[in-house]
Amino acid sequence: MKYTIKNVAKIANVSITTVSRVLNGEKGVSPKTRRRVLNVIEELGYSPSASARTLKTSLSKTIGIAVPDTLGDFYGEVINGIESTATENGYNLIVSLNHHIIKEELAAVNFFKAKKVDGAILVTTLGDDDYVRFLIENGFDIVLLDRDPHGLKVDTVKTDNFHGGYMATEYLLNLGHSAILFIQGLSYLDSSRERFNGYKKALKDKGIKRDDTFVLDGDFTTKSGYSAIKRYLKGHGLDFTAIFAANDQMAIGAIKALHDKGISVPEDVSVIGFDDSYMAPYVIPPLTTIKQRREEMGRVATELLLSRINSRDERKKTPRQVIVPVDLIERESAIPISSKRRR
Repeated sequence: MKYTIKNVAKIANVSITTVSRVLNGEKGVSPKTRRRVLNVIEELGYSPSASARTLKTSLSKTIGIAVPDTLGDFYGEVINGIESTATENGYNLIVSLNHHIIKEELAAVNFFKAKKVDGAILVTTLGDDDYVRFLIENGFDIVLLDRDPHGLKVDTVKTDNFHGGYMATEYLLNLGHSAILFIQGLSYLDSSRERFNGYKKALKDKGIKRDDTFVLDGDFTTKSGYSAIKRYLKGHGLDFTAIFAANDQMAIGAIKALHDKGISVPEDVSVIGFDDSYMAPYVIPPLTTIKQRREEMGRVATELLLSRINSRDERKKTPRQVIVPVDLIERESAIPISSKRRR
């Protein structure tokens, strides 16, 4: 049975106008009502844009990207990869920034609609997928970057975070370290959880029982890495020989906290990060880290998106997930454990 907007309105017990507002990402609908309407749309499999997509004959030759406003070098390099690939294929790029606030992410819907983009690449960290659904329901081709789809029928491109976490921990283990602190990022992010899972698996494979006190909370900022190590040293002292931080910023903060306590890196404590940020080679000591292939992620995401935009056959295919490999970059912040460690 083919459902109409009238069916959606009746089952959701709202007006057709309300359903239309939800589909278009417009204001004037309460969060509770919006979610009820979206649930009905999902249950019915209602797709108002199916015929419109079939009839669509002209393209704006523009794609959008929605990214957090924390434009560190990670997002900068991703955007470089997206822009270069888009340009090579005759497409323009429009960027929408947000502050990890759902109302701003939802505003991207109307922004992209107004700009008549042909598709969008989304870097979203929030657990609420409403605005992703809005874009899909409004006929946009979508690619998600660096997160799982969580049931959404969209293409995704991710770093191999699990293997990166495993590789970093295994590297320290092979240097003789077994007391390894892990500073995790925001726990609700897929990337943070996957790096943590890699850390746990490497310890397990080596037969080392994980100490829960060795897992410290961070939020991917330098300050959080500094604070995590400062608190740990105050409560436990120097009962570890290595630190794996879930990103380079936290690793740099951790090194500063160690230095402030007169603890030398890497002579006393080895440190490894994740990202290979632009600062990694320039800190003292230069940071050993796991490199994310950021431009490659942007390039692959754009290629997936353009293939969907330009081919009806591609649109019919099941969602694809591409896992981009990581690389170990050895510098000077991690060395074999020494019996001459200073206490």
